[in-house]
Parts: sequence; structure tokens; C-alpha cells
Amino acid sequence: MELGKVVRGVFRAIARTLAFVRITVANLLILAILIGIVVVLASTPGAPTVPAGAALVLAPKGDVVEQAALPVPNALTLLGGGLGSLDQTPLADILRAIDTAAEDDRIEALVFDPEALGMVFPAQLETIGDALASFREGGKKVLAKSRYYGREGYYLASSADEIYLHPLGEVMLAGYGRYDTFYAGAIERLKANVHVFRVGTFKAFVEPYQRQDMSAEAKAANQAVIDAVWQRYVGRVAANRGLDETAVYRFANQYDELVAAAGGDNAVAAKNAGLVDDIRSEEAVATALRELAGDEDSYDRIGFADYLQPATPHLFGDAVGVITAAGPILMGRQPPGAIGAKNMAALLAKARKDDDVKALVLRIDSGGGSALASEIIREHVQRVQAAGKPVVVSMASTAASGGYWIAATADEIWAAPTTITGSIGIFGILPTFEDSLGAIGVTRDGVATGPLVGALDPMQPLGEPMRRLLQASIEHGYERFVAIVAEGRGLEPAAVDAAGQGRIWTGEQALALGLVDELGGLEDAIARAAELAELERFGVRQLEEPPTPLQVLTQRMIEDLGLGADRAIRPGPLASVLIKDWQLLAALNDPKHTYALCAACGPFL
Repeated sequence: MELGKVVRGVFRAIARTLAFVRITVANLLILAILIGIVVVLASTPGAPTVPAGAALVLAPKGDVVEQAALPVPNALTLLGGGLGSLDQTPLADILRAIDTAAEDDRIEALVFDPEALGMVFPAQLETIGDALASFREGGKKVLAKSRYYGREGYYLASSADEIYLHPLGEVMLAGYGRYDTFYAGAIERLKANVHVFRVGTFKAFVEPYQRQDMSAEAKAANQAVIDAVWQRYVGRVAANRGLDETAVYRFANQYDELVAAAGGDNAVAAKNAGLVDDIRSEEAVATALRELAGDEDSYDRIGFADYLQPATPHLFGDAVGVITAAGPILMGRQPPGAIGAKNMAALLAKARKDDDVKALVLRIDSGGGSALASEIIREHVQRVQAAGKPVVVSMASTAASGGYWIAATADEIWAAPTTITGSIGIFGILPTFEDSLGAIGVTRDGVATGPLVGALDPMQPLGEPMRRLLQASIEHGYERFVAIVAEGRGLEPAAVDAAGQGRIWTGEQALALGLVDELGGLEDAIARAAELAELERFGVRQLEEPPTPLQVLTQRMIEDLGLGADRAIRPGPLASVLIKDWQLLAALNDPKHTYALCAACGPFL
């Protein structure tokens, strides 16, 4: 009896302890959330003060994107088995800062610093370069300063009145390249089987899982694109700097010889080639900026992120709606940084039902993804058109494969000269691991009522009925893709097939093929959409899903508590390539395993 009392007492004590711990943890969690809210509210910035005669410092951080993905704090990311996200700067923020400063009497000059700049696609470079040129045409100076100018940073710096380089700095213009990582050898050694179904001579996305090198067809297509993009790069830089194009080509192709001739001094080699105006230390640059401001002691400056004011919302009246579709195209609902069929359907329905929205511009920056998701989005685009609202597609840096699919039947398609588009092709990819598992003694067996039961089980061989089914589906999907493009662009199917086969084109090349209607940027597309809708006075309404309160709170806490990209664990070059390839492959979620996805649409080397 006494023993029973003791046992019951012990269990009661344990229960009380667990209840105390549970309540304490819950209270601590609530307290942490309240502290986070206070930190966010206390740190909310007010309107910036811009002194007269100030310089706007344009120093973008990370990759320039059409739509920024939500930041992820390292602790949470690592718990999820991932890596911290890198900085991103929306292209629209850069353009809005430059355009606003051009009309702001308080801003006297713009100082461009590309040291923290990441990847910028060629089409984005041209857009920002045009904005800097307009700023200068307004009579205001642009200065560039850096310890290192890479390809993207120098392109933008070439628009400046003066370019300064640190004495130990460098200008590196290596040109453009396109390389893939091939896994066929590793797949063979692991005894894995990757089953590929495709249509398109140039549909190179599946090559890394079948080959150990780039096919001749893929090399030809990629070489033609990078040559065209590099030619435009060199032409723009040479014109900006008043140089002959051969001088820029020589600097890029014979850089080792030019540096050797300068006694190993990279900065002197850049100055001798006419790529920079002066070699100056940071203090000497500060002196030049003070002279520009007419103040011997200091110069007033404001960072472009602080300078930006919230965009003025369109409150009422006729409007051109703008929807941004950026990232891989996937089924379901997806966060910013990816295009979810469900998200896009909701936004397009909103544009269709809003009586104030008289026309729509669909801004696409995507190399594609799920064929089914692409078709769902395209059908909703057509519903907007059927409601009597013209739809104009504005292609950003990339609008290829599935990205082209959703654009194909718009009223008009506008692209930048260096937009990567086309890639009209389709494929399916399905790995199985029966041989890998068999090598370690794992086998699989069972019974079924028909040949397709368990046919997509990755632990079993892919049977002939499923092979035939998938190949037939892929071929039908390609025929459907070609028919959609032919109908939307007013072309013969044979002409679309000739321009298709998975081959990529620049926007300029696509214009000649009839795949796009005009060359121009987002503002041109907006103006054309208004013209098609016969609007004389109109506003521009950005249609996007507002972030949830939790997303807003998380983002502000990440920024204010220093958990963001500047402290992210960055993978090395090898890990970056592997992670990028396999993360995309893992994200693909088409129920029919059918994809319209461009392999050559990622960043160039």
C-alpha cells in the first residue's frame, strides 16, 4: 500500500513538473514574439531627410531580381537542412531610386558602388544603364568608385562621367560563358537509372543526366546566344567610354598580356586601356566627392535604400495592372521567388474582375517549369483577354520554355534585345534506383491488378507500358505547345517547330522569327497596353499577393536582429552548383512529370 502511494506521488510530481515546463515554454515563446513586435515597431523608419546638394549612393546588394524571395534566417534554414539566402535587390527599386533622384532638386549627383553587386542579367543591365544615361542627360553627374569591377559592375560603371579604381583594384571583363554539370558518370557508378523522355533537338535540360558533355546542338545554340549578348555588351561599353570596340575585346581576351605589360599592376592596365579615369585611394575618392559638393570638410549622401519612398498607390480611376511572374513555374501555391499556378490564377482573376483595371501587363522572368502549371496560367491569361482587357507580356531577363508558354497567346509580346526566350520544347525525367538498392541487397516485390500499378515507384524498374505512356504524353505536349504558339503569334506550325526544338534565342533574334512583337522594356509594354485599351489618362496598379502578417514580422525581425543574408552560410562554388541543380530538380512537381524548362536560362559565367 505504501509503495503504491509512493509511485502515485512520483507520477504526480512528474506531471506537475511537465505542466510547469509546458507553461513556462509557452510564456517564453509569447514573450519572444512580443519582443519581436516591439523591435519591429520601434525600428520602423520614418521618411528620410535629404539635405540639399546630396549625392545618392547606389550600392545594390546581391543579385538584381524582378521579385525578391522572402529572406530566411540562418537558424531556421539550418534546422530545415538548407542554407541561408543571399541578398537580393529588386530591379524596380533601383529604377525608382534613379528616376526619382533625377527629378529631385536636392540630389546633385549619383555615386555608383558595385562592390556588393551580385548577378545581373544582360537585359537588366541594359535597363539600369538606360536609367543612368537619362540621369546624366538631366545635367547631373554620375561617379563610379570601387576596389573591384566585375563584368556586371563595370557595365553599369561605364555609364558614369568618371570611374575611379583603387590602386590595388582590378577591372575583370572575361566575357560570357555557359557551362553545365554532367552527372551521367556518377549516376552510372551509383547504379541509378534516369529515364528521360523528350521532344526537341536542343532541349538540353536532360543532358546532364544522360551525357558526360554538352551535345553539339546545345553548344551551337548556347554559343550563338552568348556571342550575341557579348557583342551588345562590348558595343555599349565602348560607346559609353568613347573607345573602339576592338579595345574592349582586346582587354577581355588579352588581359594577361596587358597586365604583364603594366608590370603586373591590374589597376594601371585598366587605366592604360581607357576603362577607368583615375586610380585613387578611398581618401582621394572622398576628396573628389567633397570637391563635387563644394565642401572641403564633407559631402552629404544618402543610400538608395534609405532614399526610396513607398510607391504611390493607385487609388481610383482607369489603370493598367502589372503582375510579376518570376521564378520556376510550379503547381499549387508558392512563395515569392517561384511562380505558383494557384497564386497566378488568383492574381489574374483579380485583374479580370477589377473594373478599374482596363489592361494588363504580365512581366515574366522565368525559364519555365511544370507544363501543366504553365497551361493553367495561360488559360487564365486568356480569360482576362476574353473579358475585353488586352494583355501585353513584358519579358524580363528570361522568358523561355514554360515562361514562353504562358506568354504565347497574349495580345502582344515585348522583350529586351538580350532577353533569353524561346526554348519551345518539352521533356519528362524520372529516376529509379532498383539497381542501386539491389547492389546492397534491397529488393522489392509484390502483386498488382494491372501493369501501371506502382509504375512510378522509384524502387522498381520502369516498365514498357509506362515508358510508352510517358513518351506519348511528351510528344502530345510538344504538339500542343507548338499549336499554342502558332495560334498566338499567327505563325505556321512548321515555322514554330523550326524555331522550337528547345532552342533558345535572344529577344532580338526572336523578333526576327516572329516569336516576339516588339523590343522594349516594362514602361514600353505599359504604354502599349494603355494604347490597346484606348486609355488617355491612367494609373499603374501593381497586382500582387500581400505578405501575411507572419511573413512581415519574420522579415523585419531577420533584418533588425542581424539574421539576414550578410550572415548567411554561403556554400562554395562546387556546392553552389550541386545545390542549385538538385534543389530545382527536387522542386519540380508536375503530376504528369512533364516539363517545359530551359537549361540554358540560368546566369551566364
